[in-house]
Amino acid sequence: MNESEESKTLVIGLTGGIGSGKSSVAKIVADMGYPVISTDEKAKEIIVSDDAVRNKLILEFGSEVFLPGRKLNNEYLSNLVFGPTKTHKKALEKLNSIVHPPVIDYMMAEVEKYEMAGEPMVFVESALIYEAELDEGFDYVITVHATEENTINRAMKRTGMTREQVLSRMNEQISSDEKKQLADFVIENNGTINEVKKSVELVIDLLKMMPNKAKEEE
Repeated sequence: MNESEESKTLVIGLTGGIGSGKSSVAKIVADMGYPVISTDEKAKEIIVSDDAVRNKLILEFGSEVFLPGRKLNNEYLSNLVFGPTKTHKKALEKLNSIVHPPVIDYMMAEVEKYEMAGEPMVFVESALIYEAELDEGFDYVITVHATEENTINRAMKRTGMTREQVLSRMNEQISSDEKKQLADFVIENNGTINEVKKSVELVIDLLKMMPNKAKEEE
């Protein structure tokens, strides 16, 4: 992602599965003054605001995918892509193929903007960095990790989903333990918010001393 020869900006991926507390970590990072690009939030925005994406979704999944007022029919779409039918994996792949390209375009444009502004570090929050095979585009990747029980309980509380629904979502993502092995840095999120904040501060202090991988490869 760091294509500019003049840029020394570190581009950091921030990931974690459903219920890991990734968004809480992203907020801590933002409160510390670093730019955070939320691709997950942008994906939700694009689905309802981008006419080309909307039309593709309707063509693929039917008009029921949207409610009156351009609102996404979350329950309908979730049943298609996370439901028990044998076709749900194909539906999820199709959904990602429609939504991911404009989200990636947005992410690249935002990263370039911050690079041009001379930001020392920019963070990209995304749940699917490894699933979408985007990890090689970052200088470093941080994963937020929590125990399975903490993850499930947080996701149930935040989304209102049942335990079975949360487990279904988790099964469609690379496991938290595997992400932990793949990541450059891991933030454990099983304690208090102050403990997590200290972990974030430590990782950022380490990142300040890390080289720009894109520069090393030139």
